[in-house]
Amino acid sequence: MEIVKRERRVMNPFLDWCFKYLFGTEENKPNLIGFLNLMLMPQSPIVDVEFMNNESLPSSPDIKECVFDIVCKDQNGDRYLIEVQNGKMIEIKDRIIYYTCRLMDRMGKRGSGWNYSDIKRVYTICLMNFTFESNPKLRRDIQLYDIDDNTLFSDKINIIMLQLPCLKAESLGECKANYELLLYLLKEMQAGMKTIDELKQEIANTTLPQETKEVFYRVLDTADVGSLSEKDQMRYESALKNYLDTMSCIEYATVKVREEGKAEGLAEGKAEGESMAKASIAKSMKEKGLDNKIIAECTGLSVEQIKVL
Repeated sequence: MEIVKRERRVMNPFLDWCFKYLFGTEENKPNLIGFLNLMLMPQSPIVDVEFMNNESLPSSPDIKECVFDIVCKDQNGDRYLIEVQNGKMIEIKDRIIYYTCRLMDRMGKRGSGWNYSDIKRVYTICLMNFTFESNPKLRRDIQLYDIDDNTLFSDKINIIMLQLPCLKAESLGECKANYELLLYLLKEMQAGMKTIDELKQEIANTTLPQETKEVFYRVLDTADVGSLSEKDQMRYESALKNYLDTMSCIEYATVKVREEGKAEGLAEGKAEGESMAKASIAKSMKEKGLDNKIIAECTGLSVEQIKVL
């Protein structure tokens, strides 16, 4: 009797539910620790993290609420915020700055026993499946520097913007840095053209330290769709469907704006034309049944503006 070997299907790590499952659960905390160490290469490796509440409620109903993808702190109290963005998002830089500041603001405490020296470092890591600038590069590291002499003013705020389309490596051997190895693996998982065993073999053929290989192996084992519980498999399929529907709606709306709004945008002026384009995209997405919060993130409009369209 011939035994048919099951090809282990790997999940798309950039789906919202999948990324949180792979890196944002207690069970898979080692994946997150490996992710942070590969991404940041700290002098003293991160050995443990504690997950924190991913909601940052505003002090006033007039202030925008923040819902982070993954937020945690390490053994030294430093905070880490990890965001994944698939669809091209308007004002992504301002959004990330705002999220970073809100996370730092959460360190403040009432009472005379707290002072500003208790503020720990904050690291925001944003993985984007798009580029946000005319001359993009794979990684941008942002800190606070003095303009005149280019000296570091403070290392308390650290923002890392990763524009994934800029990763041109076609194999692990072409990656130039540890974080590129991680991004390459995630992009191969997203492409879904290789099985888990094929990806593992590619890792095994490298000269990476065994410890690094084990990090990658564990992420791949966690991403095995066939090993998910029935409930988690349903969640995965739902996340995949929502992602495909959202990307389809965005593509449809963008084409529609190009065809119908280009002439109007030129005639009415750039600013008004952009406003009309946002409204047209939002209206099309709304007609397709997408959630108002998703539409707001993709267009830059407020939920209130979308409700009246």
